[in-house]
Amino acid sequence: MLFLLLATIASAGNALTMKFAGSRSENRWALLLFNYLTATVLSALSAVRSGLAVGEVGTRVCALGLITGVLFIATFALLQLNVRVNGATVSSSLFRMGAVIPMALSIVLFDEYPTLAGAGGIAVAVMATALLSIPSDTAPQSDQPTSATRGFLVPMVLAGGLADTMPKVFEATSNPAYEEAFILITFATAFTVCLVMLLRAHERPQGVDIACGAMLGVFNFFSTDLMLRALMELPAYVVYTGFSMGVVLLTYAANALVMHEKLTRRDNVAIALVILALVLINLPG
Repeated sequence: MLFLLLATIASAGNALTMKFAGSRSENRWALLLFNYLTATVLSALSAVRSGLAVGEVGTRVCALGLITGVLFIATFALLQLNVRVNGATVSSSLFRMGAVIPMALSIVLFDEYPTLAGAGGIAVAVMATALLSIPSDTAPQSDQPTSATRGFLVPMVLAGGLADTMPKVFEATSNPAYEEAFILITFATAFTVCLVMLLRAHERPQGVDIACGAMLGVFNFFSTDLMLRALMELPAYVVYTGFSMGVVLLTYAANALVMHEKLTRRDNVAIALVILALVLINLPG
């Protein structure tokens, strides 16, 4: 449970750093590049420290890492596209729905069926996610999707959900001794794609891109590493539900306490559902 808690804290830190960087950096690919560069370096150091030999890594681990890295970038690109064509409010709200995918796939693909209380927790978590995914009535008209742009929303949700599912796929199909290799290949792939996109976009990194990107990379590395460790100890439905709901809870708490953002009545109801979901999935069978 400690790994899950730490992974949740790291992911919440990632979300808050991204929010901070979003208002100060216009070089999205540069920011992402230093994010994945830092995560790749940390992954390489972790692999060296574990004594992992490159020649020991099999084709399956390499393929899973490549796919995960591509999904990371695809998720980011689709989110950026939807923010541009469908507005930030709708896109960021519906993006949360991707959290439902790993919850469902962990049951369907890996036969990790929840307890009765756990099933109730998942149901409540889905309700909370759906509530948080409804765009606010105060959203500007420019943030409303049109019939021509709604089609970009589903690929975004699917890509995000599948990216979150890949650590479980690795845990269920591969030797856990190759965890460091999987993470390294994932971040190295994402870094390589980012470098290509940065060169194509002709962006010039600024100091804020480097600083915020490096901080994102630290959070990103530890979030991914600790998530994998949690999946090796706990049922997937507990990890994914606890992770997604925990990140929501910590992010809203930070927004309210640190950034002094006022929560709406719907936010308060959703937070109550999040807490209930966390309690239910942690009840003994």
